[in-house]
Amino acid sequence: MQTVQAFPRAREVGDTRTYQALSASDLNPSGFYLAPDTALTIAVKEATAEENLLVVGAPDAENDPDQRTPREYPLREGENTVNDPYGGPVYWKVIGEGGQLRARLGQAAQHMPYYLHGRTTEAEFQEQLDARPTPYVEMVSDHALVTLQRSAALRFREEDHVALLDTLEQVIAIEDDIAGLDGSSPLHARLDHRFHLVTRAASIEGIGAYATHGHTLYPEPIQDRLLEVSTLRLNGWGVYHELGHQHQQTPYKPTALTESTVNWYSLAVNREFAIQYGQPPRLHVPESNGQTVWESAIPKVGTPGVDFLESFSVMEHLVMYEQLRLAYGLQFFRDVHRLVREEKPDSGHYGDNDHRLAMLVLYFSKAAQRDLRGYTSAWGIRYGEEFDAMIDALGLPEPEQDLTAIRDEEGAERLAELRG
Repeated sequence: MQTVQAFPRAREVGDTRTYQALSASDLNPSGFYLAPDTALTIAVKEATAEENLLVVGAPDAENDPDQRTPREYPLREGENTVNDPYGGPVYWKVIGEGGQLRARLGQAAQHMPYYLHGRTTEAEFQEQLDARPTPYVEMVSDHALVTLQRSAALRFREEDHVALLDTLEQVIAIEDDIAGLDGSSPLHARLDHRFHLVTRAASIEGIGAYATHGHTLYPEPIQDRLLEVSTLRLNGWGVYHELGHQHQQTPYKPTALTESTVNWYSLAVNREFAIQYGQPPRLHVPESNGQTVWESAIPKVGTPGVDFLESFSVMEHLVMYEQLRLAYGLQFFRDVHRLVREEKPDSGHYGDNDHRLAMLVLYFSKAAQRDLRGYTSAWGIRYGEEFDAMIDALGLPEPEQDLTAIRDEEGAERLAELRG
């Protein structure tokens, strides 16, 4: 018998509490796989949540586009029967402000290799990989659910799975920290929902990985970033980045900055992993033009006609964000997130650059407790003058230093040390 507590829909939490642009997952793993066109009985002892569903199929995992959307089957108390045309991993989806689902899967459900962080030993997991020939394997920790094809699990079976899940938990904890999800109140609590990381046994033309509502997807060519401990720790930017999309807030993120502010989170992991594991500090490694982004971005700042959206690359944007971190500390970004959750500002339309760029400057100024309009203007952030009244009303002083003159000497020194 499995018992699953109800939680509000992940998307609803993102819309009304965290203001996250993309949600985590509503799916709760069962540890079982259902073969295609196989009748499965589900004995439901209790179904007291608003929605009680059985879900078959991992999102986006299949090569066949017709099979990529999971199928949902409502459950009621008593005996239920499900026959899914495609089969796949089996999940519980239990939605509501309260209540729970208590149910048992029938014998048609097959045990998958199923690694529970902190409970399954490495020897047990290796035995499961040999004894349970299902097409999918899952690894589960407090905040992560990893669904992978059996072929990928076997390719990386020699990895230390305790270390792998430890590292994933660390990545999520660092990103939650930057987002100010410190548990100081229900408003600022970490999510009850897991982040679902899914693999696909094929490449995707023009795409390395991607994030959407409910999951992030990692195609075959880059799965070492997710499934190999050393690579996740030293070259896992893509994983940090995609999980970052599920931490971004909407009010100050116009479409043009979707791939920019997401790197607050990936850069935070890079910074911590540079200290712990020796990962090179990303912004001090030369880009394809032979320059670091510090070297290429700074000469443009304050020049006539400079435009944040047009004059700088996505990676060069990070120099501005880093100057603010160096000036005001990590608490600056935590406070941006916390203020948005507390004040619940109008997010406007995702394509409204004026509104959301103004919100960026407004919440940067609030978090720094300084009027940052002069600084952000030097970086070329432009928006309609009608928004200035919101910042005028704060009555904030100018920064005490020239923020554009700040340089990350510590990061440069760390890279030099790593390179000997």
